[in-house]
Amino acid sequence: MSQLMYDQLLHSATGLNQGVLRDVLIPSILGDETSGILYWAGKDLAHQFPVSNSDQLTLIFEQLGFGQLTKQKSSAKQQVWLLDGPIVAQRLKNNHPDFNLEAGFIAQQIEFQTNAITEAQITEQKKGNVQITVQSDLKDPSLDTEAIEFLKIETPTPETTEE
Repeated sequence: MSQLMYDQLLHSATGLNQGVLRDVLIPSILGDETSGILYWAGKDLAHQFPVSNSDQLTLIFEQLGFGQLTKQKSSAKQQVWLLDGPIVAQRLKNNHPDFNLEAGFIAQQIEFQTNAITEAQITEQKKGNVQITVQSDLKDPSLDTEAIEFLKIETPTPETTEE
């Protein structure tokens, strides 16, 4: 790790611990397979934290420390999401940050909600945000036949956000 990388991670919204894991250690271990494995890990993580709608998806994204997620466009088959916030902006300053964990997480959550095979991909990375496009094939039902028990997401109240 270079001094520059250390300084950036230490003083970032991400923090040294999470930054080292996401943007240094995992890519070092997985090499060229990083993007694909992180995508499937994101889908698996969504199985651990299933949510029932888009509002809950944006809330759990922030609670998991992935950043701020906003739906930009939506149709029956396609959704475009914008991921931003201090954590994302900081990670984008690193060499080749990978957001496929987040893309896989979104894809699986939307698949739960539509009951259709769904995939997501990073379609744009800018200075402070990442665009993720989600495509659902409504003619192809999800193969995930297990009953899903959606989480009851705790929404912040004024007293919890002031602490």
